[in-house]
Amino acid sequence: MAGWFRRDGSDDVDDLEKAINELGDEQRKLVAKFDRAMNDFATERSLETCLDALNVSIQLANTRGRMSEAWERYGRIMEGEVARLSRQAGLDKK
Repeated sequence: MAGWFRRDGSDDVDDLEKAINELGDEQRKLVAKFDRAMNDFATERSLETCLDALNVSIQLANTRGRMSEAWERYGRIMEGEVARLSRQAGLDKK
């Protein structure tokens, strides 16, 4: 996807892309697990099922936080590349 982007042999974008995909997969699994935990809690109303749902919700929040950080970093890299390519295109016109 980002072959045009790579400079100095950096795999940073590819690594971020891989991390984002992995975090997305983890998030989908946790959402399904959270749904089951909440259904169990709604059925049983026990302290154990409540704590299970809480634990999964904390895991989900942590995963979403890491994903947000990865997307922010990806966005900053892309913004830098757009600026670099814009400057380069501006220099080429002269």
